Amino acid sequence: MSALALTLNGETEFLSADQADEAMRRYWEAKQAGDQTASLKLVHDEPDPDDDPPPTAPGAVSPIAEDRIEQQETWLSASGFSVDPPLFAPGTRVLDLGDDNFQLERRRVGAMPMFGDACASVVHTIHQEARRDLRVNLADLHMDDKGQLVVGPEHLVLDRPCFGQLAWLGGFGVGTRYLADHCPPSLRAENVNAQLRRAASRDIVLRTRARGPGREVFAAVTPTYSAVDSDQVLRVVYESLHDAHVELRYDGRGIKGTALWMPDEVVDLAAGDIFKVGVRIETDDTGRGRIRVSGVVFRNRCLNLIIVGEGEVETVAQVHRGEPSRILEVVSEGVEAAREKVGSFLEAWGHARTVKVDVPEVLRDWVAKKKLNLPGIRSAAAREEVVDAFESAWRKEPGDTLADAVNAVTRAAHEESKWDVLFREALERQAAELVYVRA
Repeated sequence: MSALALTLNGETEFLSADQADEAMRRYWEAKQAGDQTASLKLVHDEPDPDDDPPPTAPGAVSPIAEDRIEQQETWLSASGFSVDPPLFAPGTRVLDLGDDNFQLERRRVGAMPMFGDACASVVHTIHQEARRDLRVNLADLHMDDKGQLVVGPEHLVLDRPCFGQLAWLGGFGVGTRYLADHCPPSLRAENVNAQLRRAASRDIVLRTRARGPGREVFAAVTPTYSAVDSDQVLRVVYESLHDAHVELRYDGRGIKGTALWMPDEVVDLAAGDIFKVGVRIETDDTGRGRIRVSGVVFRNRCLNLIIVGEGEVETVAQVHRGEPSRILEVVSEGVEAAREKVGSFLEAWGHARTVKVDVPEVLRDWVAKKKLNLPGIRSAAAREEVVDAFESAWRKEPGDTLADAVNAVTRAAHEESKWDVLFREALERQAAELVYVRA
């Protein structure tokens, strides 16, 4: 059946053919009033109400986007994010340039290396440095006429920040700028050696690495400093972020990186949309900073995807104190927590359908590592029965993605009559969260 599609102020309604005169009148009145979205088209089949509505015109408020952004606000609030609001009414459809910029950003992120490849490159670089920590006493140190630190038979280069650390540990930090910036090497050595002779006897740790034919000191720290370096951090967080593209930079002191995810497309992209999310990691191997992990979201605030708001929630700010194994455990847990902060967006974008996994292995891992809580299940034999039930459910509807693993848990919760109601409800509650737990 033919119908007339009349669009006014960005909203489309369908009129029957015998309403043509009315449709034409309203169309011309809107055009004369300056409505840039006004259009009138003949369509041969009136669309099914369940079909997707036509795209909203640029600059008009999209009901689809408005509802989506309202839901996103709920997720942001629940995860503790604070992001600047859009400059236009939430849901206002972007202009053509905004759509173009989204595609450009999508391609830019897609061209970034996968997290694992970027990690491998940085880990290799750090291994090439052949780092070695030396515990020495201040009284045993002196500087030669070239400004290098003499430790036993070795003459070590000191970079500017590290020289400041050594001066502070030696008790003469107030003179660092004068010594570093205004003294020739021989006079600097004379001053530093005099200060070192006066310094209280105490042990420090010099963090050294290969530099050309020799070695350099890249940090001077106290013996209580726990060396948990960037390569170690990357190795323990790899599994949690292996499915992300990443911006990752190593500057010789630590890493700054953001693992990123974006949807393939956004229906009626609008002002207020969260269009990109990530997990940010920062390290410092020199004793001048903590290991930090955060969840991060990016919001389009305008109609061109040029003004972008950023929200961040920190999940780890770990100092270099204590057992290295425990520090790495805290960092790993913090990355998991940061990913969960943005998990609702990954779920909404269908990310679980893009993550290929060995489903039986993932199901077993969720139970073994208690990522899936099984109330009332105590023995190993009982846990094994639960895993068998999950695998049985999966075989009825097999697949090779993270979403298929989640479906197996949900299906088992519905079908296993031997489990009590509370146990099955507990599984169903956790199933949604498993969509964004790492495989």
